[in-house]
Amino acid sequence: MTELRNLAFAGLLIATGTGALAQTAMLSTADQALGTSVTVASITVAQDGWVVIHQVEDGKPVVPTSIGHTYVTAGTTMDVPVALTEAVETGQVIAMLHSDDGERGVYEFGADSTDNDLPVSVDGKVVVAPITISE
Repeated sequence: MTELRNLAFAGLLIATGTGALAQTAMLSTADQALGTSVTVASITVAQDGWVVIHQVEDGKPVVPTSIGHTYVTAGTTMDVPVALTEAVETGQVIAMLHSDDGERGVYEFGADSTDNDLPVSVDGKVVVAPITISE
């Protein structure tokens, strides 16, 4: 059985996407088999935004590039699939919450621009959860 990971501080995170509004944010993930997508077990956000998958190198997420993203609406959503745009080797990827503070419904954070859809953070720490990928 895979282990379910919850990233939470004191039960819920008080986070700010752009610093303008406080929101509650939480991610839960589990280990998964190699495939063309990953599933985030549970996402709780107070405002619409993005769950983004980043590769991991030397124990750190590779940003601003990502290998998949899915729009999430405010509230709690279970079993959120995220299609991957690149093949993933076994190892680890990171699920990360991002705001939707630019053009609504368009993911804009990436190599060309980091002005919009910033990572959600609390106390200077980005809201992330690891996903271990195995065969």
